[in-house]
Amino acid sequence: MKKRISDSELLDLIQLVKAKKAGLPDVVTRNSSTLAAYFRAADAAVEELVKNHGARLTRPRGEQRLSMAGVATTCTHGSSGLLTNWINAAYRELDRRRLA
Repeated sequence: MKKRISDSELLDLIQLVKAKKAGLPDVVTRNSSTLAAYFRAADAAVEELVKNHGARLTRPRGEQRLSMAGVATTCTHGSSGLLTNWINAAYRELDRRRLA
């Protein structure tokens, strides 16, 4: 069983994921190459979390599932949405801890 990370460590991970999300390239309307670049960059951000930060990524039945630091979430709309959902789930975990 893994040791639960501290609130400050979880906040650091939240900031890391938020920075990765903020660093995604802009999408220009009616320009499919910018959209493709956006999706590739989001996929690369998730892959980097798996490689360097202990995240686990699975893809059951048309969705993606990301687990990291005891926080898990899913998304059916790509890696960018998965990052957003993980950030929100991590904040909910912090709230849950503070109310316990």
